[in-house]
Amino acid sequence: MYLTDVDARVASSFSYKSLDDLVEACIDFYRKSLKEPMASFCVRERRSQLAGYIRKFHSECGTLTPSVEEAIGKLEDDSCLVLMTAHQPNLFAYGGVLRKATLNHILAKKMSERLSLPVVSFFGLSDQDFTDDRWVKSALLPDVERRGGVLELRVDLPEKLRLNAVGKPSEKMLDRWQAEIKKWIGQKLNSVEKECRALGVDIDSRSEAVHRSFEEFWTLVEGAHVKAQTCSDFNGFLMSKVINEVWGYDTVFARFSECQQILEEEFCFLLSRFDEYSKYVSEATAKFAVEGGVFEQERETIPFWYHCVCGSKARLTAEQTEGRFVGRGQCLRCGEEYRLDFGSKDDPHISEYISRISARSLSVPLVFFSGLRVGCYVGGVGGKEYLKQAEYVAERLGLSFPPVVVWRPRDEYFGLGQLDALFVYRHVSGSWDLTLLPTVEIDLRKKAELVQSRVDELEADKKLLGAKDKEENDIEKLKALSARQSEIRRLADFSVLVRNIKLLESVSDVMHLYPCVIDYAVNVGLRETSEQWKGFLRENGDLSSDIHLKTRFEEVAKRFPS
Repeated sequence: MYLTDVDARVASSFSYKSLDDLVEACIDFYRKSLKEPMASFCVRERRSQLAGYIRKFHSECGTLTPSVEEAIGKLEDDSCLVLMTAHQPNLFAYGGVLRKATLNHILAKKMSERLSLPVVSFFGLSDQDFTDDRWVKSALLPDVERRGGVLELRVDLPEKLRLNAVGKPSEKMLDRWQAEIKKWIGQKLNSVEKECRALGVDIDSRSEAVHRSFEEFWTLVEGAHVKAQTCSDFNGFLMSKVINEVWGYDTVFARFSECQQILEEEFCFLLSRFDEYSKYVSEATAKFAVEGGVFEQERETIPFWYHCVCGSKARLTAEQTEGRFVGRGQCLRCGEEYRLDFGSKDDPHISEYISRISARSLSVPLVFFSGLRVGCYVGGVGGKEYLKQAEYVAERLGLSFPPVVVWRPRDEYFGLGQLDALFVYRHVSGSWDLTLLPTVEIDLRKKAELVQSRVDELEADKKLLGAKDKEENDIEKLKALSARQSEIRRLADFSVLVRNIKLLESVSDVMHLYPCVIDYAVNVGLRETSEQWKGFLRENGDLSSDIHLKTRFEEVAKRFPS
């Protein structure tokens, strides 16, 4: 299933109408938190440890910029606020992943101005997630001529392995992607140029900018590839290069597989209160029983994965006998059996295991929010269900849970793929008005169904004749019926009708697609994308409305009547 507007509208949970509303909610949470007793020394110590993992990531990525260095220094300040977001390191991440960093960045600036405090934007990379997820190995570009309206760039990864246990894509794969994208750009440019010439519109100068932008982007890709050793680092390094190098944000990155080790005390707290934790998880999954929530048997599951030597993970079931707390499970890939003894039920310890564990979806916010004293979390539409469940558990365990915002607008713009689809739509429908697309498609389907029903009636007559003993006049009747079927298809231009229906389906897919970052780089420009997102937040600030982005083809699109 593609990332379309079917799942784009977020429910009221974790949504704020405006940036100002979000800022006020964060300030209110901050002021209330000042009245609660907090282990300031422990929080400062964890942030100091986090700073080390952040520095390690950016040094290895090559994005330890002056602004990142400054942000790392802020973590040592007791008064510092930490705003957090997180995501899997997806292949050529789509716009929504990167847009979270923009909202976090702007929110940090607003909070710092309002409270006169240092604020740090932290981006956690879920590098220990499984390779099975589509978006860590697949990226989409709009192409109306292809099935489903997309060109899919993909890398084959072994199943049920952690992303950080799989090597980076080969240079051969990189070359193949580059060739595919260049071919796609060339085909789209040729198609759009041809249509524009017929309309008296010149886009030659824009074509040069498209090629130049792609080359600049690919330089980042090659830079990330050289630095990376694993699949997760290749994808994560590219995200950092865009956000830190091109956009100049002071967003700090760290790998979850590394920085989760600083949260040993938070994990132990959940184990020590496991009976309550289990009860509240059960209630939360029943109360918010929706698709996208946590594992059905989460209430029986230890709140972290254990990393197998094969590169996969084991889900651990809790066992409590004679005052001892044990986690028992089997690797999901190789079947290796694990039995982890956490010691006393009332005072469990995980020191010997801490380097080989990773939080489960529901426990990520529970340990990070309280361990780092997070002031706001920018989430994604795919995680809002388990975040709601986590909030329910946190409130009942007395854990900190800051404001959470899910910002998922549609970026509306006309790039090469979208313009090509618009021209196809114009040829099929005779109109530029895309709002009529559903009506046009319904009309064409009715025509096709009418033609097909006439052909089917004749086919039924043929079957009746075929069931009889063959006589010479019956054979002639069969030939006549077949000829009539062919005539009906020809008069209705049935093959073109069927193709046009498929093209309209592809047009719809293109117009509703959430494309990968390459589409933004080529059509809008990487730096320009950030500037327009920031400008929207500062000037408009409506978190519930879509965003119109200006592209290199903005003036071209305006030339066509609506």
